[in-house]
Amino acid sequence: MGVNAVDGRPCQLTVCRGCCCGTKKKVPGVDHKAQLARLSAIDDHSGRPVPVRTSKCLGICFQANVVVVQPSQEGRVAGGRPVWLGQVTEDKLVEAIDDWIFEGGPGLSPLPAVLADHVTSKDAKKPKKRKKPKHSKSAKKERRKEREKAERKAAKAARKAAEKAAGAGSDPKPEKPKKADKPEKADKPEKGKKSKKGKKSKKGKKKADASGKKK
Repeated sequence: MGVNAVDGRPCQLTVCRGCCCGTKKKVPGVDHKAQLARLSAIDDHSGRPVPVRTSKCLGICFQANVVVVQPSQEGRVAGGRPVWLGQVTEDKLVEAIDDWIFEGGPGLSPLPAVLADHVTSKDAKKPKKRKKPKHSKSAKKERRKEREKAERKAAKAARKAAEKAAGAGSDPKPEKPKKADKPEKADKPEKGKKSKKGKKSKKGKKKADASGKKK
């Protein structure tokens, strides 16, 4: 019996077209009508058109657009099971689905490599967004202080740079002539004390007066 024999059921497609899949709001930049028409034009190896059923919602809206490839009767006997594909938004993915079904589909032909990253399931869970760690009020206050300190430092540096640039553009001020150093004054003798020189001069004067009187 050949692949997808005429007396067996061919592969089938279930295409989600509901609240999210097939809408420009959820998946912008895709011609959803053209995509559905292209999927509806797929033929199997025997030349039979592949039935396409649209579903209002397949439940995993976060992976729009969703397409489910049902195995043919022969493929199911060979162990093939429905393959759920998510985020089918590119033409190359639709072409890969066409080629896969032409080769036999699930159970009879290996999954094309380009579709490997798009395999999902009806029980797929939407990944949770990472919550930002909560910080205490004191930690927030410290971060605010550090931020304000850094801002003040940056503003001060910018102000200095501006002043330096303004000073470089103007003529430098002439230097004032330095005043001549004044001669150091001799130390005055302290009050109540007489210099030795003064004492000697007085003694000499007394001797001179005495010698004059004797004559």
